[in-house]
Amino acid sequence: MYKSSYVLGVALLLVLLSTCCQAYEERPDFCIETEPMLLADIKRQMVAPLQNQSKCNITATLLTPNEKERLYDTICADHGSLTIKRSNHHFFKLLNGELYGRGEQNDICKGGVDSVLAWVPYKIMMQNYATELNPSERLSYIAKATSVEREKTELCHFRHTDLVNNVMDSLFTCVVMIFEDNFYGIDDSINVLVELQPVMYQLRNITYQPWRNITNSYKMRLGDGVLKNPSAQRKPIYGSLSYAYVEKIRLNTSSFYNDDQLEKLPLLLEHRGAMVELDIDGVGGIDVQEQAYFGRTMDARSEVKVQVIGQWMDLHREISADLYNYYGFGLQHYRQHISGVQLTFVRIDDTEPAFESPESNNLVKASLFRDMDSAPARMSVNGSAVFTEWEVEHQQADDSFYPWFVISCLLFGIIVLILVYGIVRVYNKKTKERQKYELANTSSTQANAA
Repeated sequence: MYKSSYVLGVALLLVLLSTCCQAYEERPDFCIETEPMLLADIKRQMVAPLQNQSKCNITATLLTPNEKERLYDTICADHGSLTIKRSNHHFFKLLNGELYGRGEQNDICKGGVDSVLAWVPYKIMMQNYATELNPSERLSYIAKATSVEREKTELCHFRHTDLVNNVMDSLFTCVVMIFEDNFYGIDDSINVLVELQPVMYQLRNITYQPWRNITNSYKMRLGDGVLKNPSAQRKPIYGSLSYAYVEKIRLNTSSFYNDDQLEKLPLLLEHRGAMVELDIDGVGGIDVQEQAYFGRTMDARSEVKVQVIGQWMDLHREISADLYNYYGFGLQHYRQHISGVQLTFVRIDDTEPAFESPESNNLVKASLFRDMDSAPARMSVNGSAVFTEWEVEHQQADDSFYPWFVISCLLFGIIVLILVYGIVRVYNKKTKERQKYELANTSSTQANAA
């Protein structure tokens, strides 16, 4: 009877597994450094490459707060220089190590602290991104130059043509910002300004609203088990079945992307102590290990096969959470607090056993531990389970007393009938003997009278 439900359940699990396995993969050769490169590191890099750069073809080093403040002050503030007012330098945008686009220096001034800026060495930019640029463009890019000999670092800008034409000699110049009264060469550790784009959103510190709406769906077979009673007494026997399934999560994207400032990106949802990935449509899943308990009263030295049946349940919730921008490799920045986000959890609930030959007066209810506060079975030190949720009715003792009571009543009735029958028979026998005696006395009296 559960065959069709089982087939549908297996099909749904396969769809969910294919959905949750389409995980976002971070580019392995792209690294984000959060610590600034010191002057000593630059000197060592000129002699031999650093060890951690052997696996990182592209390394982006985040700007320190001082560097960021200095950058804004240089390109956004009015220093009285006519050259900086007329200038409109550009920077690159990287998404997971790929060239995402370019922006103007006014975009940095408008973005403020929300933008995540980093430095990428000029040689790396030339090797990985120069071929994607149009050689005929006439632009300039923001960079910084560090002179090891002078132990000095300044913001500068270089030509677009130097990058696309692979200029690596004395023809390369990076002109100092503001007054443009100095320049640096290719040997002065040139780092190009890039802006890292978020690859995902993270929903953390989730608060679930009190309301909920539950929709039940079809049932399916979770697994098979066997109950055995090896003892010589009739008693309740309990068992358990551990199984794994995919808990499907659906997020109503219309309730999330209602802000015009939010781009439509994949989501990372904090759930069950892990970050679950949802796609752009707000759908994802997670492998969940659950355990269902069941039992029944069994005769001595008997066994019975059992199938555990579960029902799918759609649990609709509304949440509020903190929204973070995730840039990859553990880098995240807080963005804003959001509320009114609608979620739907598709779970297995209402498990029940289906025995091979069930007896209605001997069945014991089954339950699924789905919440930590639902008082699940406690495990003892030696690993054996101590079940507290099974409420075995006292009627089981009455059920064992009832047959003996009926038999005793029958025996008592038979004994009473036998006694009554014996008393009546003895009474009839005495009556017949008395009648014979009276008849003999009557006959002798009549003879004497004659």
